[in-house]
Amino acid sequence: MRYLRLFRLFVRLGVMGEMAYRANFFIHAFECLISLATGLSVLWIIFSRTPTIHGWTWDELLAVLGLYFLGFGLIAGVVGPSIKQFMTDVWDGTLDFLLIKPANHLFLATVRKILIWHIVEIALGATLVTVSLYRLGERIGLEQASMFVILLVAGGVLLYAFWICLGTLAFWTTRLENVLLVFYNMYEAGRWPVGVYPSWLRYSLTFIVPVAFAVTMPAEAILGRLTWPVVLGSVALAIPNLLFARWFFGVGIRHYSGASA
Repeated sequence: MRYLRLFRLFVRLGVMGEMAYRANFFIHAFECLISLATGLSVLWIIFSRTPTIHGWTWDELLAVLGLYFLGFGLIAGVVGPSIKQFMTDVWDGTLDFLLIKPANHLFLATVRKILIWHIVEIALGATLVTVSLYRLGERIGLEQASMFVILLVAGGVLLYAFWICLGTLAFWTTRLENVLLVFYNMYEAGRWPVGVYPSWLRYSLTFIVPVAFAVTMPAEAILGRLTWPVVLGSVALAIPNLLFARWFFGVGIRHYSGASA
């Protein structure tokens, strides 16, 4: 409950900070609509020439696009800004102000800065997934829903662990901005199922930057395309990745010399 109250406080601070520039919200909403229109236009052009893409129909790809927006909203709205601030604090020697706070340092480092306008992408993603399932006439059974939730959590955990490790590298290097851009560029590939890409890129989007676990696999689960061994395998991969990220973060903290140095 304590950390839930802290998270609510960070959300409140994010809202207060953005209220000073309310036009940002509407500008971002317009940008999201442009991005959605672009994605749908590309789908329309492709499906005007073929009924399926690697076994995926138009309505099924709407679910993938929705999960892409949902994941991007969470990353760009919460974890990404917080990790960027954490990296800046490490380089500027101001991380001391975070370390003296009586709360879990990893929690503070990954959720303390929230860009509230990204809620537009989260809402847009949830809407696209809902529309996709409605158009497909899918009846989501308990098994499909369970797989979907488990894979959504596992994919989120893998992305979270990835960002923790990425941010922790700030203790040893100051050239990470380009790496962040590489992540966002690779995440753009999540607009499409990873199966449409060549094997080397499919591997990269699965085991290096876990886009497949966060976008494609939850979509496959809710559409009834996955089996329980695959779902449990994702969980078995997510847990050690999170534990490693926590350990690596602790190693980085111990290497921090502080502003006094």
